[in-house]
Amino acid sequence: RRLVSTAAAAPAAAAPDDGWRTRQGLSRYADRRDIEFVLHEVERVEAEAEEVRGVLDSVEDFVEEWGPVDPALDQSPPKLITAEDGSTAVEVHPETKRLLADYHARGFAEMEELGLPFSVQCAAQFLFGGAFPSNPLGFTVLTRCAADLLEAHGSESLKGEYLSDMRAGKVVGTMALSEPHAGSSLGNIRTTAVRAGDGPLGQEYRLKGDKMWTSAAFHDVTPNTAHMLLARIAGPDTPPGARGISLFLVPHLLPDGSPNDVEVVGLNKKMGHRALPNCAWSLGGGAGGATGYLVGEPHQGLSAMFQMMNAMRIEVGLWAAALGKRGLNESLLYAEGREQGGKRIIEHDDVKRMLLQQKERDVAEIQSRQSRCSRDAAAASCAAPPTRPRRVPDTPETWPAGIRRGLGLGLGLGLGLG
Repeated sequence: RRLVSTAAAAPAAAAPDDGWRTRQGLSRYADRRDIEFVLHEVERVEAEAEEVRGVLDSVEDFVEEWGPVDPALDQSPPKLITAEDGSTAVEVHPETKRLLADYHARGFAEMEELGLPFSVQCAAQFLFGGAFPSNPLGFTVLTRCAADLLEAHGSESLKGEYLSDMRAGKVVGTMALSEPHAGSSLGNIRTTAVRAGDGPLGQEYRLKGDKMWTSAAFHDVTPNTAHMLLARIAGPDTPPGARGISLFLVPHLLPDGSPNDVEVVGLNKKMGHRALPNCAWSLGGGAGGATGYLVGEPHQGLSAMFQMMNAMRIEVGLWAAALGKRGLNESLLYAEGREQGGKRIIEHDDVKRMLLQQKERDVAEIQSRQSRCSRDAAAASCAAPPTRPRRVPDTPETWPAGIRRGLGLGLGLGLGLG
């Protein structure tokens, strides 16, 4: 189905300064002219211009309606609450739940199903990234990447239980890698999994350990959450280091509706993306351990998880470029509206110099994020594969051309062409 604009016709009067368009004719979120120039003149995407315009119109409608709530989400981050039974949970801002419900109602979670080129999907994410620095849509990005991982490596029974609900936003997915003592050194993780036999969803394990820096966990956005989690299978056959890591799906609620043996320990404080909770949590605090289901083959968890890790790197890099452009736009808008010495400060040479320096720094940062990507993408097709799974290889040099061009799109949009 198509994503179509839902906004009413714009009034003849100019929009207020804090809306999508300002009195200077600029957007504080992104520049539509830049985006369409990059898509059609630089990338030359294989999609009808009207279809692309309809998608971007819909995103702008959503951003115009929901963008003003972002400061409230940033100022009121999720809170850790204790229930009457002593259990702990995370409470997000009520507007976060309303925003996410509207996001799914408008079909944005299904953009991939439309067969749109990956560059067009990146353009939509760029608009979202500039409008929501608090990142409430991180719930949807993590869930989409986790669902792709499950679809590529999970058993049919696991996919039948969780995949459709994850695609529909009824179950949120996370990426649970690091532990308190092991950040990026995943070969040193200590969370262990003990084989508990075969269940209706495949091989069951009982897991014990601690996880750290897990985003979008233990919230009240959805009743259930599915953690894509790395752990080490207990036993003499498990190789040491990263070669002995396996991948598991660990839900908050088991298929019969009973709670799993997982518990949030605390919330990590963050400087940004404050609408998205980031948790420290434990598994197996009870006698038996948390129930988890093996995804893929034993001891092949890290190589499988690289699909989700690389997909998230693309998303994070794109949002970083969007935030850099948002910062530059805010500076330009302020300089356009502030007067000093009888003229706008943007007309002062020193202010012009500072704005150019800011743009230069933004461009340099974006370029450094893309430096690992191949530069031969210009001659390759940007169309996303028509069917899943869209597997992402382990190294940037061998990523599909569409993925690499999506990263290039972030560079072009951040540069502010035009």
